[in-house]
Amino acid sequence: MNIGEIISFYRKYQNLTQSELADGICTQGNISLIEKGLRIPSVEIVTMISNKLGISLDVFEKNNFYEKQERHVTTILNQLEAFVNCRQYAQMSSLLSDDILNKYCNNPITKQQFLCYKGIYINYYEKKPRKALEIYRQALQETNITAFNTISDLPKHKKQFSKIETLLISGAASCYYLTAKFEKAAILFDIARRNVDHLKLQLSTQTLGTIYYNACKNLKALARYDEAIEIAQKGLLFEANRKTIYRSAEIFFELGEILTLQGNLAQAEKYYIRSMYLSLTTNNNHFLRLLLIALKQKQNLQLLQENIMMLEKSFNNI
Repeated sequence: MNIGEIISFYRKYQNLTQSELADGICTQGNISLIEKGLRIPSVEIVTMISNKLGISLDVFEKNNFYEKQERHVTTILNQLEAFVNCRQYAQMSSLLSDDILNKYCNNPITKQQFLCYKGIYINYYEKKPRKALEIYRQALQETNITAFNTISDLPKHKKQFSKIETLLISGAASCYYLTAKFEKAAILFDIARRNVDHLKLQLSTQTLGTIYYNACKNLKALARYDEAIEIAQKGLLFEANRKTIYRSAEIFFELGEILTLQGNLAQAEKYYIRSMYLSLTTNNNHFLRLLLIALKQKQNLQLLQENIMMLEKSFNNI
C-alpha cells in the first residue's frame, strides 16, 4: 500500500469523511488527491494526519502495514477499552496475553495502547500499582527516543503528548495516588490535564474525562479543595462539550465529598443526588452499587435518603 491508500484505510475505518480529516490540516481536495496517489504529501502534512488519526508514522512504511492484522488488533483494543469504560477488569485477562502483544502489535502505537490497558488491569484488578507503573514507563518509551528511568523524567523531554501517552501519564499518576504519593501524582495529573487542549483534533478524546476525575480525587487527598472543585468543574465542562458523560457521575460524587469536607452539606447533597441519578440513567451499574453503599452512610442528609428509598423502591417494582 502507498501513503494515500494507508490514509484512506484508516480514515474509512474510523468513519471520517475526507473533509473531517482535512479540517485544520489542508483542503478536502488535497486529501482526495493524496488518497488517489496523485499528490505526495509533505512530511508535515503526513505528521498532522497521523496525529489526527492517532497512528504512528511507522505504519506508512510498507513493511509495517498489514491490513488484516491492523483490523484484528484494533478490534482487541476496542474490546479492552470497552471493558475499562465499564470497569469490567476481570474480563480483560484473556485479551492481555503476550501472544497477542507479540503477534499483532506490530508498531509502537498499537504496542503502546496494549500496554496501557495491561497497566490498567494490573493496577486496578491485580492491585499492583508499582508493577503497573513500570508497564506505563515501558509503554511511554515506545514513542520516545530518549531513555528515561522514571515516569517523572518524561516531561523533561517532551512538551506535547498523544492521547495514549496522556492516558499513560494519567495512569502513572493514579499509581502514585494509590500508593499515597499524592504530590508526585499531582504533578503528573497536571501535565496530563494541561495536555488535553493539544488533543482537540484527535478522535475519542471523551475518554480523557477520567483524568479530571482522578486529578480531582488526588487534590482532595491533598486537602486542596478549591483546586479540586475547579478541576471537577472543568471535567464536567469537558464532557459536556464532547456530548459525553464518561465520568460525570463520579465527578459529581467527588464534588459532594469535597463540599461535605468543607461543611457545605446543602450543596453537597445536591451533587450526591445528581451523581446517583446520572449513574442510573447511564447504566453505570458498577459505580451505582458502590455509590449507594457510600450514600446510605450519610444519614444526616434527609433528602438524599428519601431519594435512595425511592430509587430502591423503583428497582423492586421492576
